[in-house]
Amino acid sequence: MHRSIRLGLPVLCGLVLTACSVSVSAGNEISKADLEKNISTVLEQSNNGRRPDSVTCPGPIKAENGQTARCFLTGGGEKYGLTVTLSGVNGSKATYDVKVDEKPMQ
Repeated sequence: MHRSIRLGLPVLCGLVLTACSVSVSAGNEISKADLEKNISTVLEQSNNGRRPDSVTCPGPIKAENGQTARCFLTGGGEKYGLTVTLSGVNGSKATYDVKVDEKPMQ
């Protein structure tokens, strides 16, 4: 069973969420801005309409199955790590999984 931690927005820690229909650019990558925006949207949808204060990723991610990126979210004054893993790429659309860390960063 997964537990929720309240940060001003409840974050589903340890839960893997799936996002769909991310745009893949002509350079076969998902831009940093698109990745951050889509992660925020997925978290908002899974948290009763509450959006994280911010989501930050280090840069674009190659549009290839299995590629990962380590990103961070902030909410209610706390910072959590999260891992994004591409699970499917089909033409100009990609699907990925988001896993939020169990505990906030120190």
